Amino acid sequence: MTSKKSLITLIVALLAMVFVTSGCERSYAPAADGGKQAQATPTVNAESAFPGTMPADMDGVFESGAQTSTAIAIASGAPPVVSTISPEEASPSTATEITSTPDSLAQDPTAEGTLPVIATNTTAPSIPPTASGPKPGTYTLQQGEFPYCIARRFNVNPNELLNLNGLTVEQARIYEPGLTLKIPQSSATFPAPRALNIHPVSYTTTRVMTLYGVACYFGDVDPNAISSSNTIPNLFNIPAGTTLNIP
Repeated sequence: MTSKKSLITLIVALLAMVFVTSGCERSYAPAADGGKQAQATPTVNAESAFPGTMPADMDGVFESGAQTSTAIAIASGAPPVVSTISPEEASPSTATEITSTPDSLAQDPTAEGTLPVIATNTTAPSIPPTASGPKPGTYTLQQGEFPYCIARRFNVNPNELLNLNGLTVEQARIYEPGLTLKIPQSSATFPAPRALNIHPVSYTTTRVMTLYGVACYFGDVDPNAISSSNTIPNLFNIPAGTTLNIP
């Protein structure tokens, strides 16, 4: 009789344990709310040991990252960088337009056909009056001439020429084209020798010269006489190496 009671008690205890276990499993089941699973409950799968991020947790991800970056900058002593550029300013449509270099400037300046052409005066100007006739009252210096040269050409006393024009000896040696000189009309002449270099002669220029510079090289030679004895295309540009007949 006692053994039967013990057996019944054991069976009842086992059944009670079964019911208790079943109740515990149901208490841990996911809570339902309108048929939707709560988003705050992490899910665990067999392939990962960490719970997956729920959609409700994504709202603060970028904000927390920005705060962390600012905190690191402050901790290191560097001031946080605050961008002041608006999306409109960063748009390519508002960027500064760079003007391309014109084709005329982009070409190689040394390329054939791109170098500037400097026009030269090929028209022979009229030659001012010289000592071939009466002494003029005034004379304007041409390129390559100077006061002492004119004193030799017109056979006038150089000191009288300088005094009449208020020039010093140093100024008389200066090359000043465009300067108009008063020519002395007295009988005083240039001290001998009047010629600066011997002529007549065949003379070859060693540099680019003017007709007036060649005449001054010989001193008492009339530029008209040199021009008449030679064919000179440009009186103001006689190339180096040109051979001239000096009368």
